[in-house]
Amino acid sequence: MTSPLPLDHEHLQKLATADLVRPDHLLGAHPTTENGVEGVRFAVWAPNATHVSVVGDFNGWNGFDNAMHRLDFGCWGVFVPGACHGQRYKFRITGQHGQTQDKMDPYGTYFETRPATGSIVWDQPYGWNDDEWMKARSAGFDRPVSIYECHAPSWGRRDDGWFLNYRDLAHRLGEYLQYMGYTHVELLGVMEHPFDGSWGYQVTGYYAPTSRMGNPEDFKYLVDHLHGKGIGVILDWVPGHFPTDPAGLANFDGGPLFEYADPRKGFHQDWNTLIFDYGRNEVVMFLIGSAVKWLQDFHVDGLRVDAVASMLYLDFSRTEWLPNIHGGRENLEAIAFLKRLNEVTHHMAPGVMMIAEESTSFAGVTTPAPFGLGFDYKWAMGWMNDNLGYFQEDPLWRAHHHHALTFFNVYRTSENYVLAISHDEVVHLKKSMVMKMPGEWYAQRAQYRAFLAMMWTTPGKKLLFMGQEFGQSTEWNHDTELPWYMADQPDHRGIMNLVRRLNDLYRARPDWHVADTREEGMLWVSADDAEHSVYAYLRRDPNSNAWSLTVANLTPVYRDLYPIGVPQGGDYRLLLSTDDGEYGGFGTQQPDLSAKEIGWNGQTHHLRLNLPPNSVLVLEPVSFLPPEAVAGIADVTGLAEGQSEAAGHEGEGDASTPKDAGDARANAAEACLIQPEEDRAPMPAGESAAGSEWVGGPAMPEADAGAGGEGQSEAPTPELTAEGRLAGGAAASDLSPELQSAPVELEFTRTLTARASRRVAESSQAEASQAASAEGQAAGSENAGGVDVGPAAPKAAKPRASRAKKPKVEADVGAEGAEPAKPKRTRKPKAAAEESADGPPAEARPAPKPRKPRAKKVAVKGGEAPVQNAPAQDTALQDLSTEE
Repeated sequence: MTSPLPLDHEHLQKLATADLVRPDHLLGAHPTTENGVEGVRFAVWAPNATHVSVVGDFNGWNGFDNAMHRLDFGCWGVFVPGACHGQRYKFRITGQHGQTQDKMDPYGTYFETRPATGSIVWDQPYGWNDDEWMKARSAGFDRPVSIYECHAPSWGRRDDGWFLNYRDLAHRLGEYLQYMGYTHVELLGVMEHPFDGSWGYQVTGYYAPTSRMGNPEDFKYLVDHLHGKGIGVILDWVPGHFPTDPAGLANFDGGPLFEYADPRKGFHQDWNTLIFDYGRNEVVMFLIGSAVKWLQDFHVDGLRVDAVASMLYLDFSRTEWLPNIHGGRENLEAIAFLKRLNEVTHHMAPGVMMIAEESTSFAGVTTPAPFGLGFDYKWAMGWMNDNLGYFQEDPLWRAHHHHALTFFNVYRTSENYVLAISHDEVVHLKKSMVMKMPGEWYAQRAQYRAFLAMMWTTPGKKLLFMGQEFGQSTEWNHDTELPWYMADQPDHRGIMNLVRRLNDLYRARPDWHVADTREEGMLWVSADDAEHSVYAYLRRDPNSNAWSLTVANLTPVYRDLYPIGVPQGGDYRLLLSTDDGEYGGFGTQQPDLSAKEIGWNGQTHHLRLNLPPNSVLVLEPVSFLPPEAVAGIADVTGLAEGQSEAAGHEGEGDASTPKDAGDARANAAEACLIQPEEDRAPMPAGESAAGSEWVGGPAMPEADAGAGGEGQSEAPTPELTAEGRLAGGAAASDLSPELQSAPVELEFTRTLTARASRRVAESSQAEASQAASAEGQAAGSENAGGVDVGPAAPKAAKPRASRAKKPKVEADVGAEGAEPAKPKRTRKPKAAAEESADGPPAEARPAPKPRKPRAKKVAVKGGEAPVQNAPAQDTALQDLSTEE
């Protein structure tokens, strides 16, 4: 049983001067003993009242039996003998104009269940079992923080539809959170509130858990049990506004008391609520005392402060407003309150985390007071808006919004951020997260899985609202429990498996959580390939060797053997693929995870990856090199400079252009494949296969080797500074910028192999082909429907299934090329009846669809045959479509 503070002048003065951080020990209802008589002492702050009495079960709700005495500094108090624990009560207050109202106790710790509004005398002891947890709790700046946002009243319900008791919730929720790998749970809708539809954001009981789910000891059991499971507890806390309910704080003593008197400051038009008067010491202490009570008495580990932006600005969502004393728009009183709040809570409850939901660019939200507001974390509302806006775009247009996903990196170190996908994003016809994604059901799930993987691999703590961890397809409804039946369906179970895997990796990998606010914690590898909507970045732990590579392909197009730069050679392992069958994908395989010794994207080596549509891959090297030996890590600034330079050289037509380089690389790769297997030179033991991008392929020619060419070992190894930049020496960027610019979609390996096979057949039958060329052209015309369409034109390859870019004529693409190479002249076409080395006769093959929509069409029998405006000579691209 808590012993109340005496109602003397000293303590009442401390309340009036904002020196009493636990005003609930002074005011409210406290069972106690006076002069040997047991009873309850009641006290309330009502400076403008003319009369106050306490009514309740102990006096038959008679307002004349227990009139309260006026005390110093606007307070009233009385001791009621015989009143006891569990009895209901209210304060009957008469204002200056003679009106009388029954009011809830602002400091009440337990209330009747709505729609009743009576306060309940409550002061029961509870035996805690979380001493070790309380001693070790921390704000977690260098720890993994994965938060499950949960609306407790609708997370689960009893069979009869009523709310779960806190104790039942403790076991069900605790086991689920432990299974899913979350580190924290954020509970909203927990503090007492009269209207279910407010989700708990219009609070009347700032010192009480809602009675819908049990009493205060039941709630303490919930927190205690979750701590035993290793799960921290965060509460949504609302010091920005309160409801206008007549039984609550509104016009408490007959006029404005807890709220600003002027409605231009005191009334919130968007929510129809009242705004606290942060200029009154008693109001400031009321709010700070509430925060400290939850953190101390209920062992809560943190508070997420709601609607901070509405507190900071006097003109927030207003057309008419009052400026501050300097003529500005900032609410100086609210700013001072928030600084004091964070100072007091961190002093009174060390290790707690204070989180601001702040949606503006107000500076210093997570800077310690007095220089900043003093919060530990801030919700990354900008990251959320940019990412959701990007993913809701049709993939056809994502190239025009490419840097929406990279912009967060510009300011991510300015504050300590929580990447939050909260309840606000899945209500009011905004759709659930998976249904925000464009396309049909499979594409929606694939894109949502990619979104989640990028969220977990982006610097910042994580928060996901309940139901989104299994891809709930309906909007959240606070009146019913979650549609848990969905979690048993394979499509939704795959998303749940992915979130579980992401949490496991997040908790186990220091590179994913240690350096969230440091520049070297995340480094871009490829940030500018807007044409293909591909992103690649590194996450690093500056304190160890650990790092990982994330690659995202955010269009519905397969990208085979896509080159991605990496800072070290050797073998790599796949940590995660959102296309894995376990998560609901197709299970695309990676043919080779050995880094090639040719630089790319400003790195010393590169990988060739198969990128499934709308997917994310996460990889790490099998063996980590020490940081000083990891060369070639370039930051996004250096990468952008290299790409700008490449853009400046584009189209100059010299021998170093990407097209010419692509021709040379393609010729080298084809020469290798044409060469018989037994004649290929074996790779000497101990040497690396520099540039061997195809199986059995030789090293690339010196002219195209770049950083991986001859003499690479003689170049000085660049050193990596603490900021993740190169201190000096030769870097992977020594490779010409043209060869590092945005990679292109490469041909299938089987296509290149088939072309090489045809070249072998052509060389062995060259003379016969030349003699029959005229006959072959005539036969080709007859095969097209008997119409002479002019000189033979190269057949266009079948366009890939991509809406993100215009179809292109498939051309020879270099093994390291940045764009398609020009078609190469070859021998004259074979005779029509002659079989190629890898397929049926030419006349038996169906005519492929045109690559370019502007191709001329000539009427033929049974339809129209496309004709390209191409040179008369044949090319090696004639029959690529048959191989694809």
